[in-house]
Amino acid sequence: ILGWLEWILKKMMVFFHSIVPNWGIAIIMLTIAIKIVLFPITHKSYESTSKMQALNPKIKEIREQYKDNPQKMNQEMAALYKQEGVNPLGGCLPLLLQMPIFIALYMLLNKHFDLRGATFIPGWISDLSSPESILSFAPFQLPILGWSDLRLLPIIFAVSIMLSSKLMQSPATSGQGGSMKMMTYGMPFFLFFILYNAPSGLL
Repeated sequence: ILGWLEWILKKMMVFFHSIVPNWGIAIIMLTIAIKIVLFPITHKSYESTSKMQALNPKIKEIREQYKDNPQKMNQEMAALYKQEGVNPLGGCLPLLLQMPIFIALYMLLNKHFDLRGATFIPGWISDLSSPESILSFAPFQLPILGWSDLRLLPIIFAVSIMLSSKLMQSPATSGQGGSMKMMTYGMPFFLFFILYNAPSGLL
């Protein structure tokens, strides 16, 4: 399904590699290009999230007022969103758009032959198609997880997402609990474990 997107990303990455003959730098340039293309949507998403947080008191008031009449409550909520020019799903749009790109990039970095054995940083990232390691304690493995290497890239990856989330929070959202804390701390923690053994090029 995403083969066409994988093909586009491959062409872009090969083009960047023709400018700077290092696959690691080509991947970074590709990532920056994707971020630039998605920036208007991402910016709109943060604006939408901020507006939604500012509307929280009014939303709470409507829910309290019409808690026994769900139909009327939905009508009033829709009217409020229309009046304030807010899309309640606006904050999710960039994530939905980035997921196919992320999956296509994962497929590309797993299959692209030229990345096999391609060195980015000698002595650390010596093969972009494989996970990197700064310390191996094989044959010992961590119970349950089965890890036998200490990897630095997944740590950098998780911390960078956490910092990015905190920096992009508006004053209106920074005091919120629950879902905001989940996005700031829970998501990086979850991705850290999921992508711990991912190819270093992907991370």
